Amino acid sequence: MILWGAAGFLVALLAALLGGVAWRLRSARASGARAQARLAALLESYEAGMAVWDAGSRLVACNGRFREFYPAVTLEPGLEFEDLVRYTATRAVVLVPEAEMEEWIAERLERRDEAVTETLRTPDGRWIEIRSRPTDQGETLLVYSDASDEQDATAGGAAIESHETGRAAALRLLEAAMAVGRDAVSFHQAVRDLVRLLSEWGGWDAGTAYLAPADGSGALVSTGVWHVADAQVAPLEIRAALDACCDDKDDHVLRRAASGESTWIANVSVDPRLSDARRGALGGIRSICAVPVVSGGRVVAVVEIFAGTPTVPDPMRERLLDGVVGELAHVFERERAALTSGTARGGGERC
Repeated sequence: MILWGAAGFLVALLAALLGGVAWRLRSARASGARAQARLAALLESYEAGMAVWDAGSRLVACNGRFREFYPAVTLEPGLEFEDLVRYTATRAVVLVPEAEMEEWIAERLERRDEAVTETLRTPDGRWIEIRSRPTDQGETLLVYSDASDEQDATAGGAAIESHETGRAAALRLLEAAMAVGRDAVSFHQAVRDLVRLLSEWGGWDAGTAYLAPADGSGALVSTGVWHVADAQVAPLEIRAALDACCDDKDDHVLRRAASGESTWIANVSVDPRLSDARRGALGGIRSICAVPVVSGGRVVAVVEIFAGTPTVPDPMRERLLDGVVGELAHVFERERAALTSGTARGGGERC
């Protein structure tokens, strides 16, 4: 992410951008799709996240950098400004206390036509500077930039140190997960060990696993195995309720995981992919991530982890989660081989 320097330079840049964008917006109204394509190309040439909204509060164009702040949303022309603001708050793009969410949304909608600059915290510890600037024709230009460097300037090399610390922690996590995959003989114990590692690394408060049947039906069965780092987030009654509805056919989170696709939900209170039954069972849990365990080309289990605070999906962290959970496949295969060998020696099937 780009790290902005002097405020004077940014103000000058914004002034130039506003002039250029406003001119191209007038051209877009005059000559249609070709001019809008030129506007999109203009926005794409800047490293900051940029989006233009028309006088009717609908998205005209945005660049790829702006889309990176909303990885789970399709930002298409015509999107309403209110939808973006609401998503920013409810899906934990930035940290907004749940009790203040509606007031926060209403305030930003009221100030759409004003020149506003604010710096907001993200769940992963970064800072985003959001600048909103109206044009003479009634459009609005949004500029998003990573302000973490400026916010941490008083801490000297804290940002670099934090990055290096994060890399070291990720390496330790992978090494520990590989040791579990190599040495564990019990799948259930391996689940506990890996969820504990994820809790220590990423601040997840609890986790469990569900088994998928060999017939490929996609139905999931609770293992009843849990690791709980914070019993206030996942008390016994919450665990029991989640175990009871792990095969809810209306829940797209577990269905997608059972088909081989990891799913990370930043804010469970509003995400439509959760079924009503599962949403109700989650209680005070705010974020979840469901990751498949794949062996021999099929999903054999799903690991689901939970957090009591909104946690924004991050591509690098998601890949790390996939790798860590994937180590369970080795344990599953080893345990299955041992059971098959015991069945063969015993001359019959075991229950």
